[in-house]
Amino acid sequence: MDARDLIENLKAELTCSICLGCIIDPVTVKCGHSFCTGCLLQCKEGDNETLNCPECRRFIRPGDLMLNKKLKNLSITGKRLRSHLLQSVVGLTTCDQHGEKEKFFCEEDQRLLCDSCLLAPEHKDHHVLPLETATDKCKDKLQETRNILEKKEQEFKTALDKVRRRKTRCKEDTHDLKQSLMSEYVKMHEFLWDEEHEYLKRLDQESRDNLVKLEERKAELSQQIQNLQRMIVEVEENLDKAPLEVLQDMTGTLEKNEECLLQKPELPSLGWSTYSITALREMLMSFQRDITFDPESANPHLTLSEDLKKVKYGSVPQDLPNNKERFDYVLAVLGAQTFTSGKHYWEVEVGEKTEWELGICKDSVSRKGKLSFSSEDVRTLAGCTSGNCSFILNSHNDFQSIQPIHKVGIFLDYEKGHIAFYNVTDRCLIYSPSNTVFEGPLRPYFSFGEPKEESTPGSLIICPIINE
Repeated sequence: MDARDLIENLKAELTCSICLGCIIDPVTVKCGHSFCTGCLLQCKEGDNETLNCPECRRFIRPGDLMLNKKLKNLSITGKRLRSHLLQSVVGLTTCDQHGEKEKFFCEEDQRLLCDSCLLAPEHKDHHVLPLETATDKCKDKLQETRNILEKKEQEFKTALDKVRRRKTRCKEDTHDLKQSLMSEYVKMHEFLWDEEHEYLKRLDQESRDNLVKLEERKAELSQQIQNLQRMIVEVEENLDKAPLEVLQDMTGTLEKNEECLLQKPELPSLGWSTYSITALREMLMSFQRDITFDPESANPHLTLSEDLKKVKYGSVPQDLPNNKERFDYVLAVLGAQTFTSGKHYWEVEVGEKTEWELGICKDSVSRKGKLSFSSEDVRTLAGCTSGNCSFILNSHNDFQSIQPIHKVGIFLDYEKGHIAFYNVTDRCLIYSPSNTVFEGPLRPYFSFGEPKEESTPGSLIICPIINE
């Protein structure tokens, strides 16, 4: 190994592998590797961060660090000797061809020259400098490069310091943001709880009012039944009298009972208010699906739009193949989409004076002949909007009159076996049957009910996706 290699080896041993500079205040780890104390500590970013050896990645415990005074002294000495050693190495070089000292440097060929090499024709037009001058020039360039690198190093250290501060700030901001969001949701929860409490309170009062009406009507009907029973007894007694007495008493008996005979049993009208639920539609819209009609399932009397979003009734049936998927009696059409899991929501615009039936059905639902409203294959809500009122019939055959409905929302939660119907305009619940267990594929169901001569259905429109 020549002197130059020895110098380079010494330089490598005295170089910190982190900063790549001459090692300063060296510290030696238990694994045997040495680094600048400051460089090694920079590898530990926080008080709770672990410290690993940059060379072998072994975990460093606090007791594994040891200041290396001998290496520090050797580093100082080596730094002072290196320039002198390099100069002595240069002074020892001789030309292999002429055996003379190489005192010049050719910048074009990047090689040392002796006096005889300088006179050779191949170097005649080359830029040749005395070795000392070339060395100084090279040192100037290296020093300039070093200055640039040190400046760049400082820029990166500054950036690293900013990143560390931002990391700390990010943790603090995350904590603050979480607290703020939790506070906002607490406010929303409290607001919705208060709203729920108020709505339930109103519903309880309406229930009490309805029960009072029913009890009063029950008493009235019982009294009317008693009156009718007394009249029946009186009539029966007259029937057993002699002919002359029957004729004499008939007029009085009929006049006395005439008012009662004109009375008809009436059921009380129960009032149920609808309540708008805050943020209900915004929540439902997050589950909105792009639903379209399935042409293969449409009854021949139903005409679909080109975008498969609108269906209307036609009195003259279309000439369509009677495939097994097509409804042949019920004025119905299915959605093209099939659901086997997840949460789904879609909205349907029901025209005025339109009888409709909306919901879901099993994919295997019978398409031929009549379909019972209470069939287990369908979960629907039927209705009709006329004038200032909508009439609703649910799967329990409960009939109710409510405010006009122009747009119905349907929400399906397959896993929970849950379906609900909403008045989109008023943002309130219309009806939600008890949860069940869904089995197999489900599809959206749209129907105008069974054909009726006295009424002409209008149209149903699936509302488009709203990108909010």
